[in-house]
Amino acid sequence: MSTEDNRTPGADKTQGVAGAGGAALAAKVVAQASQLLLFIVAARFLVPADFGVFALVAASSALLFLIAAAGWREFIMSWGGSANAVNQALTLALTSGYAISLLGLTAAAIMVLHYESPILALLTITFSACVLMAPMTSALGGLLVRLERVPMLSAVLIVSEIAGLGMGVYGLVSGWGILALGAAKLITQLIALLGSLAIARWPLRITLRGGFGPEIKELSQQILINRVINFLSNNASIFIVGFYLGVTNTGLYRAAERVISSIAELVFDPLRLLAWMVFRRAADRAPNPKMIKDEVAQEASIFLPLTIVFASPVFVGLSVVSEEVVTLLLGEVWLPAAPVVSILAMSALLLTPNIATEPLLTLNGKVRALAPIAVINAIITIIVLLAFTRFGLIAAAFARLAASFCVMAGAIWLQTRHAGAPWLGTMKRAAPLYTALIALVSSVYGARFLLADYDVSLVGTMAVEVLIGAVVYFGVIMLIRPSYLRSALWL
Repeated sequence: MSTEDNRTPGADKTQGVAGAGGAALAAKVVAQASQLLLFIVAARFLVPADFGVFALVAASSALLFLIAAAGWREFIMSWGGSANAVNQALTLALTSGYAISLLGLTAAAIMVLHYESPILALLTITFSACVLMAPMTSALGGLLVRLERVPMLSAVLIVSEIAGLGMGVYGLVSGWGILALGAAKLITQLIALLGSLAIARWPLRITLRGGFGPEIKELSQQILINRVINFLSNNASIFIVGFYLGVTNTGLYRAAERVISSIAELVFDPLRLLAWMVFRRAADRAPNPKMIKDEVAQEASIFLPLTIVFASPVFVGLSVVSEEVVTLLLGEVWLPAAPVVSILAMSALLLTPNIATEPLLTLNGKVRALAPIAVINAIITIIVLLAFTRFGLIAAAFARLAASFCVMAGAIWLQTRHAGAPWLGTMKRAAPLYTALIALVSSVYGARFLLADYDVSLVGTMAVEVLIGAVVYFGVIMLIRPSYLRSALWL
C-alpha cells in the first residue's frame, strides 16, 4: 500500500480488545518475570552499592530516552488521517534517537578523560546505544497497536526479554558486574526493534517534511513535557537518596522500587493499553466530534472502576507480605528494603487513576492540560523528598507516598474537568472494595498466624497467604458487587 493513501492502512479487525489485552498481559508477565529474575540473580552477585551506581546511570539514560521518544508513539496511536503523517512521525523518532544518543556518548567520553572510569563509560555507551534504538521501537509499537497486531508485537517482546535475560545471567556469571545488566538491556532493545520492523510491514518513507509537522509537534510536545515532568517527579527520589544517603542506601531504595515497579508495570501496562483501545473505539463511535466526550465518558464509567478492582488487591497484598517477598527474592542482606517496599506499594496504588489520564485527555483534544498539573506534582514531590529524605530511607518512602496522593488528586481532577470522567460515581461504586480489602488483609494475617505453628517453608507460607488473600478478596467482590466481574468479561 502506498504512503500516499489518505488514511492509515486498515487494521486487522479480527483482534478483539480482550485478546489484545491478554496478549499484552502475557508479554508483560514475561517481561517482568525476566527482569525480576535477572534482578534476583544480580542481587546474588552485586552488593547494594553496585546496584546503586547502576540505578543512577540507568535513571539518567531513561531521561534521555524520554526526550528522544517524545510523543511519537502516542501520535501514531491517536492519528486517524493520512499515512504520510505516520511516516513523518517514524522518521522523527529515528532522528531523535540518533541526536539524543550523542549526549550519552559525550558523557562517556568525559568519564574516561576526566574521571578515568572506564567501567562507567562502557555502561553509559551501552545505554546510549539503547537510546539510539528505543524511540523507533516505541513508535513502531504504537503503529502495531494502531494496526491491532498486538499479539505479534507481544511475541516479539517476549523473545527480546528472554534473550536479554539470557545475556544478563551469562554476563553476571562470567564476572562482568554491572556491565552485564547493560548488555541485557542492549540485547533486549535490539531484538525488539528488529522484530517490530519485521512484523509492521509498513512502507516506510524517510521524510522530515511530510506536511504534518504542526500536528505532530503539538501532540508530541505536550506528551514530552508531561512525561519528562512525571519522570523527574517519579525518579527524583533516586537522585535525592543518592545525594543524601549514599550509593548503598540508593541501592536498597532502588531495590524496593524495582520490586514495586515490576508488579506495577505488570498491572498498569495492560490496563493502559486497554484504556487506549477502549476509549479509542468509543471516540470512533461518536457520530460527530462534539459527541466524543460523552461517548468516552460513558465508556470510562465502566472501565475506571475495573482499574481499582484489579489494582487494589495486588498492592495491598504486596504491602502485607513485603518482608517475605524481599527475603525470598533478594536474600536477607536486602531486608532493610522490606519496609520501603510496603510503603511504596501503597504509593503505587494511589497512582492507579493516572492510567487513564493520557488517553482520555488526548482523545478529547485536551492534552495541553497535562503539563501544568504535572509541573505542580513534580514541584511538590521534589520539595517533600528534599525535606524528608535526609532523615533516612523510611522517611524517603513516606515522602513518596505523600507525593503520590497529590498525583492521584491531580489525575482525578484532570479527567473529571477535561474528559468528563465520572470519578465521583466511580468512588461511590468502589466503596464495597473496602470490605473486600479488609477481608484480604485479615485473611493473610490469619493464615500467617496459623502457619506459624507448622514447619512450612517461606515459599509455601507466601503461596498460601497469596492464594487465600486472592480467593477471599474476589469471593467478597462476587458476593457484594458481581457486576464488576461481568464488566471485566464484557471488555
